[in-house]
Amino acid sequence: MCKIYRKLPNDPFIIDMDPVLKLWLYHHWLGDQRDDAELAKNHAYLLGSFSNPEAVKEMMNDNKHESSDEDMEESMKMVMETDVRKLEGGQTPKRRRRRRATLKE
Repeated sequence: MCKIYRKLPNDPFIIDMDPVLKLWLYHHWLGDQRDDAELAKNHAYLLGSFSNPEAVKEMMNDNKHESSDEDMEESMKMVMETDVRKLEGGQTPKRRRRRRATLKE
């Protein structure tokens, strides 16, 4: 383990460090964080595969859902119709009544 990781951000060693070196250290730290996240994800897949292997296969599959412009327009139209119906129905957010707490003596 490098001794630099035991320093605080306001330590003179870090403050006076060359900006290029700071950037280099940051990129390596970020790479370590990504590696740790990938390891945690793979552990979750492993544990999940015992209880539901089909779901894990679906999660590991890199197929992304794609939709066309027509699908997007239809979805937006449905959302707009729902908003208009709410406005026409006069629905307003209901105010909740707050009960006063009773103090025990």
